[in-house]
Amino acid sequence: MTPKIRRAVVGDEPALAALNRFVHEMHLVRRPDYYKATRLPDVAAWFRERLETPPAALWIAEDDGIAVGYVVAFFHDRPANPFRQARRWCEIDQIAVDPGWRRRGVGRSLMLAALDEARAREFPDVELSSWAFNDDAHAMFRSLGFEVRTLTFERGGP
Repeated sequence: MTPKIRRAVVGDEPALAALNRFVHEMHLVRRPDYYKATRLPDVAAWFRERLETPPAALWIAEDDGIAVGYVVAFFHDRPANPFRQARRWCEIDQIAVDPGWRRRGVGRSLMLAALDEARAREFPDVELSSWAFNDDAHAMFRSLGFEVRTLTFERGGP
């Protein structure tokens, strides 16, 4: 059975915060130098702010009323400056799927909802960032037509 994808609304923040732990814990384990432990009320408050902020759009996947995944997108509209052209783009900021629902099309359906919204708003570019260790997500992004365009290099220590 495929979960229903719908636009997240105020009141969904507890479910979004609960789902966030699946992706955040992976990041925390792999990059404890970068990420920190979170508190559920703080994460819920972060999601509530996003739900109340127009540049953000969130979708949630549900099965029989139980949240099994979400995606967060930001819509940016940047004027030209001396170095760059004016630009409108959609940034996929977060995507998380309950591990029991992975490899069942939930992430893909969530991404398609965000891509459809970008197209409807006439935002031609959609981009996202992902840590190099997140191979499963990379495979899904590539299957949706995403390509690596920038690389970030990092050097730790002094």
